[in-house]
Amino acid sequence: MKQRQREGVSRAKAVRAVSPAGVAGDGRAQMAPWRTLITAIHPHPSVKINHGATFLVTDRQGSIPSHNEGEYGLYSADTRFISRHELRINGKQPDSVASVRLSYRHARWHMIADSISDPRGDMREARVAITVDRLVSLRQMHEELELHTFARAPVTVLLEIALESDFADLFEVRFRSWQRRADLNTWWVGPNSLECRYENQDFIRRCLVRAVKPVVETTYANGSLRFPVDLVPGEEWRLCLQYDLLTDDQDLPMLASRSVFASGEDDPMSQARSWQRSVSQIEPADIRLQFAYERAIEDFAALRLHEQDSSSDRWMPAAGLPWFMALFGRDSLIASMQAMIAQPAVAIGTLENLAKWQSDVDDPVRDAEPGKIPHELRVGEWAHFGLVPHRPYFGTADATPLYLLLLAEQYRWLGDAEALQPFKRVAERCLDWIDRYGDRDGDGFQEYAPRTPEGYRNQAWRDAHDGVLDETGAFPDLPIGTSEMQAYVYGAKGRIAALFEAWGDDQRAARLRQEAAELRDRFIKAFWLEEQGELAFLLDGHKRAVSTVVSNSGHALWMGILDKARGEAAGKRLMRPDMFTGWGVRVLSEHHPSYDPHSYQRGSVWPHDSVIAAAGLKRYGLVEEAWTLLDGLLGAVMCFEDIQMPELFAGLPRGEFAVPVPYRGANVPQAWAAGSVLQMVRILLGFEPDVPAGRIYVDPALPAWCPRLELRKLRIGDREVRLSVHRKPDGDCLIEGDAPGLEIVRGTPPWQELD
Repeated sequence: MKQRQREGVSRAKAVRAVSPAGVAGDGRAQMAPWRTLITAIHPHPSVKINHGATFLVTDRQGSIPSHNEGEYGLYSADTRFISRHELRINGKQPDSVASVRLSYRHARWHMIADSISDPRGDMREARVAITVDRLVSLRQMHEELELHTFARAPVTVLLEIALESDFADLFEVRFRSWQRRADLNTWWVGPNSLECRYENQDFIRRCLVRAVKPVVETTYANGSLRFPVDLVPGEEWRLCLQYDLLTDDQDLPMLASRSVFASGEDDPMSQARSWQRSVSQIEPADIRLQFAYERAIEDFAALRLHEQDSSSDRWMPAAGLPWFMALFGRDSLIASMQAMIAQPAVAIGTLENLAKWQSDVDDPVRDAEPGKIPHELRVGEWAHFGLVPHRPYFGTADATPLYLLLLAEQYRWLGDAEALQPFKRVAERCLDWIDRYGDRDGDGFQEYAPRTPEGYRNQAWRDAHDGVLDETGAFPDLPIGTSEMQAYVYGAKGRIAALFEAWGDDQRAARLRQEAAELRDRFIKAFWLEEQGELAFLLDGHKRAVSTVVSNSGHALWMGILDKARGEAAGKRLMRPDMFTGWGVRVLSEHHPSYDPHSYQRGSVWPHDSVIAAAGLKRYGLVEEAWTLLDGLLGAVMCFEDIQMPELFAGLPRGEFAVPVPYRGANVPQAWAAGSVLQMVRILLGFEPDVPAGRIYVDPALPAWCPRLELRKLRIGDREVRLSVHRKPDGDCLIEGDAPGLEIVRGTPPWQELD
């Protein structure tokens, strides 16, 4: 994933834990009784809503508290526009008695203020109820406050909204490394309008707060907007504010004519629901998979990044909320591959966006080289002035082959080589980078090393500073070539060959297939540890095979780079107790001296990593093991709040605690965590289209706990595909389906066959 100093970064979160679903005798999953509900609350719970890269993080009270050195705030363009937001009634902060996320964009709080005295002194025991609705849009937030009193007579109160804008860069907030800003100004810009502004040379950030309808006697003093409110029992008083988050001196956005929450207004969630209606639907016998799939679809809706506006159908998934709502190479590419089973069109936005940022320069500071696909793009102040190299930063060794893998997937799913012609030069440059720069020493393997002391030390998916360790727990010497990097290149060259063939470049296609075959032979000789019967983690700077036991071998199985016998051995190694927790596969064996189940990448479970391993296990015929892994992950996701798969969780054994233990800094929602649920459907169905050949390959393997799985409304090009699979008593599967113009073929596609 991304370079992080995570162990000290705490994300507060509430976890609702539900006992894993039981399995009835006929194999149908049963929801656990509600009386088994277990609730575990983290010390500093938060509420998060977002629309693309604009997001709000509050405490459970709905506040962005003063002296805020945590993650709370209203953000856009990698900047915290609002760093304090607190409500007060007559100087007292009301208590939030309930909060709910109505959607990924919309949250509501109900608050109570007791013992409110009228300024005239003739009311002593008035109670005021406040309902707060907040809706986040691209570079905007709408907020509505509705006040009621339950006193016997009218009462006048003073409503205050304490506001501050520190315009902190997202990296400041993440790493608690604060920058002093002198050029902060706040002033009235018109009736019922407040502007906060920060300017540093050509870098501008402005936060505009306006009342949708004029409110008489509104004032601003001592950092607070003040509204005198006359409350009448049985009547409501409303205030609607529009927050515009601006990045230049552009004209002011149009002010809403009335509340976006008013009846008769356009449904603010209509575009999100349009996405959710466009994706494939599933009907499994296992209710856990149904719930988790629907939640994953909503998570993808929340993580969509659009270039200009949300009405475009070209978007790419951001990596995760709150820290990674930005373009990410590796994360967006893997998540897009996972999402093909839901909507193949997801891939095109990712391919287009990353192609725009493909490097055409050699820049050591940004680890950029010609043809390389970027790691991370940021647009905040630190990136703008070069304090961080994310303009974009290219410190990833695997995004470039992953780009080719996604492009090859897009061709197989849609079958239109002509439509993909604009990507031919991009693909050629990716291949050139792999051979010239990815292979740093000409030995035929991919290696990475930062080109400056400030660059990321680790540049594969395990990119935490301590994510790559040798057998003793020491940092291996650079440059490093991990096993899955070689597997990605093997898969990329072998699979993209068909597209080059369709483009008429038969010579290059043949060469790519030959290069893939030669890489496979070299890989087995260099990475397979014959004595241990295991796959090495990496080759270090001295070309020594490091035998640290990690989960990366699951990625190699996914790509099919091992022969059948060695693949089976590597797969069974993943399922030993030191690796498999009962919930998922640890990223590092618990026998390793640096093992820590609560760490980021030294013993935790990453759902995407485990599902990739499950795909590899099934590919090598280890079907029971794949079922066990998927069953554990489905049991885990049912225990998390809103049945929402987190980025990672602790690697504690399932028998040690009744529920999976969360990782405190996990991003939720997170793209490839949500995508892991979608990939489960593809694994169970064995679904692999080959539209250029006019076929869909289906190789289903349904477990007893999910004896039926139906896939509907899957759009492949202009076709709508339906597939229904039933497990028979003998374990074999019956397939029914409809794929206009395509032949449904039972079995393994040619590119997944093992030698």
